[in-house]
Amino acid sequence: MYVLQAENITKVYGGKFEINSNNALNGISLNIEEGEFTGIMGPSGSGKTTLLNILSGLDEATLGKVKIMGKDIASFTKDDIAIFRRENLGIISQDFDLLEDLTLEENAILPLFIKDDIDEKGIKDKVQELFRFFNIWEQKDKYPHNVSGGQQQRAAACRALITNPKIIMADEPTGNLDSRASTKFMKYMQMINENKNTTIMMVTHDSYAASFCKRVLFIKDGKVYTEIYRKEGGKEFFNRILDCLAIIGGEIDEI
Repeated sequence: MYVLQAENITKVYGGKFEINSNNALNGISLNIEEGEFTGIMGPSGSGKTTLLNILSGLDEATLGKVKIMGKDIASFTKDDIAIFRRENLGIISQDFDLLEDLTLEENAILPLFIKDDIDEKGIKDKVQELFRFFNIWEQKDKYPHNVSGGQQQRAAACRALITNPKIIMADEPTGNLDSRASTKFMKYMQMINENKNTTIMMVTHDSYAASFCKRVLFIKDGKVYTEIYRKEGGKEFFNRILDCLAIIGGEIDEI
């Protein structure tokens, strides 16, 4: 069963018919099955983040169609897509998007308080579980400007995961984490993918993080250049990822 389908996704900046227009994406089509853990890699400017934003409904394609769980998201109103994302998607952005006047804990539980059925004990238990896992329990009462970028990233991850989303879309989720925290985070992502059958799409330049995926798509010049599937151990898959990046000229980050 496909939980996400994209057909001929094209993104043009500057207008379709303007001389100085720029194609960020050039007709990308892909299908994501339920329970897949898919990485998206490629050189800077290849369209990775643009693609993820369009697939999550944060941006609109110039041409093409996106269906999530069988629903054409282009048919949604702004309110509809916001509600749909809140109920089904967990989004981890590279800019954190934390509210400065809320503590890390308040930021993390915000998606739950928008819901009607609030289980306060369940919320406290979930916050403690996630914050202790990501080693930021001692920072839960601090505000974003009082903690490091890595701690903000982990709080943003907690916020995305706290609703037990059906699909997680992450943009460089390990970008502000050290190697130890990055490994722990990726093992958690792998665990919820395998144990809860959560579908994950992750943009990353981190080859080690990508080696936790089941499939990696490589994008170049706004098109899918190739894709590889994990059929062996992590080390062998990691090496194949490096080989593909060397061919297409992608960023290589060997943590």
